[in-house]
Amino acid sequence: MARRKSSLFNLSFLDLLSGALGAVIFLFIITPKGGGEAAATTPQLALRVDSLSGQFWGDLPDSLRHKRIGDTLLTVLIDFRELPGQQRRAQPEPVVETPEPQREPRVREPQRTPVTTPEPEPEPQPTPPVTTTRPQPEQPREPAYRGDAPSVPCRVSFEINWASIESNVDLFVCKGDQCVYGGRKRDRDIGDWDSGKSRNRLFGNDLRTNQEAVRQFDEIIPGEYQLYATFKESEQERTSISISGLIYTRDDTGFERGTEFAHRLPLGEERVLLGTVVIQSNGQFRFVRP
Repeated sequence: MARRKSSLFNLSFLDLLSGALGAVIFLFIITPKGGGEAAATTPQLALRVDSLSGQFWGDLPDSLRHKRIGDTLLTVLIDFRELPGQQRRAQPEPVVETPEPQREPRVREPQRTPVTTPEPEPEPQPTPPVTTTRPQPEQPREPAYRGDAPSVPCRVSFEINWASIESNVDLFVCKGDQCVYGGRKRDRDIGDWDSGKSRNRLFGNDLRTNQEAVRQFDEIIPGEYQLYATFKESEQERTSISISGLIYTRDDTGFERGTEFAHRLPLGEERVLLGTVVIQSNGQFRFVRP
């Protein structure tokens, strides 16, 4: 069998596969590792080592600022030298320990106790004498009125009477500037006028009596009263007349008090003062003669 001539176009498949594999291996060898750029385009990092301080000195290019942890950098130590203008650091001098001076033990001074001056004892206060209050003896109750009571039951009565009905006498009981008498027979702050002086107009009889009074019937009205009397006329032509008077009170318990008095009235004299009476609400009174 005759041998064929070698040419470019009669290569076998095995030859092609072997060539391709060799090309791949060659490319793998010549391709730089680490995924970085070519050494010609990547700035190199130059570091200098200070052997005294154990520090590295160098300039960091801007291209290396973006490197991350795990990136591979090619480092070659070429030389090291001192930085210009930097002096060698002097060796630290050994520290010599100096013993501390011993302190003399301080003598403790005895504590001084402040002297307290005893306060003088307070003088005993004199015991006030025990005073026993003796019960005051009860004041004797004023005697009740034993005379004749007014002819009309009442609480207060101011009244006068005289001997003969032929004499005409008027009684005035005043309180302040208000009065009760025959011409003004009632005042709620004084009382009611009461007298037997009246005329029976039907038969024309004169029923005059020998007394006049001003009385309080419902309650005792306290206050100050002035008693006056006037001797107006007399059929017996008398120039004066003697009158008898009574001041009477009866309190809520029925206790009666009374004072009798006498006075002589001249004929024709206007409103002769008989006395002043001060009456309390409990029936007690004081009669002051002029």
